[in-house]
Amino acid sequence: MEDENDNFTLSSDINGPLLAAVISIEMIGGLIANSFVLILTTCHIKTWKQPSTIFLTNMLISNLLMVLFVMPFSIVTCSSGQWLLGDTVSQKEASCKANAYINMSICIIVTLSLVLLSFDRYFFIVKSFAYEQHMTPNKAVIIIIVSWILGLGLSSPPLYGLGMTEFSDSYGICIPAFENEPGLAIYFLVMTFTFISSIVITSTWTFCYARDYLKKRNTRRNRRDSVYLTQRRKLIGLFGALIIVHIICYFLFLAIALIAPFLPLPQQTYAATCVLIFLSTILTPLVQVYFRCEVRDTISSWCVRIGLLKRNVERDQEL
Repeated sequence: MEDENDNFTLSSDINGPLLAAVISIEMIGGLIANSFVLILTTCHIKTWKQPSTIFLTNMLISNLLMVLFVMPFSIVTCSSGQWLLGDTVSQKEASCKANAYINMSICIIVTLSLVLLSFDRYFFIVKSFAYEQHMTPNKAVIIIIVSWILGLGLSSPPLYGLGMTEFSDSYGICIPAFENEPGLAIYFLVMTFTFISSIVITSTWTFCYARDYLKKRNTRRNRRDSVYLTQRRKLIGLFGALIIVHIICYFLFLAIALIAPFLPLPQQTYAATCVLIFLSTILTPLVQVYFRCEVRDTISSWCVRIGLLKRNVERDQEL
């Protein structure tokens, strides 16, 4: 099986150096943001007893995989204007096939990290008693390992003959080729629909249940209920913000998937899709910084130690 595109050069419609510069900024930003939040998370050992922390950490690690193993290839190709892995066409085809598998595996793992988080939030809020009894950090780790194995397996069909791979001359990396490959197209369409529908169903159910629950509990005035409600609101806010970020970053990709089979689109549209998807690696850790109290508290503590902030003595006395 050969690759559909054996040219391995960037389209003349794409400003390669500009696209490489933009992706480089995203790569640096994603590397700093995800690594920073990951380090802050490890500073709070107590939070590792919470399965939600493990699922959020899985999202950070998935982002780092995209930053370290997807973006560099796009940057190098866009800078040079051609695919550089391999001297002959056959070598380029082999490296492109491997690159397409890595890219697809990481994209599926990143998507599954959001799927796992949506199910975790659903069971935590809707089935809270069963969640507290059965969900443990060890089980969360096992679930994540299974999701990674699943991601590697789901992206493997092109490796054993189902469909081909192609070099994308819009953003400089290799991807599965869906054109003239109805079997592969249907396979990935069903998989994408399954992921999206599971996120939509669990998220809708969670938000509807949480809204009714919070309305009923709002009548309580004791301190314990107040703290409990605040924690739930923060969890809902965190997950809701992550959903919004992924909608913004993946909306153009989904729109193109629906439009492209019927209407030719300019190369710049595909390049913009790649930039938006990479942008999610910066926005998701920033959302975690904003909504996760333990991360914000660690940042504040560090700022106090180096003199950037003054300790709020009155607040400490109240606590």
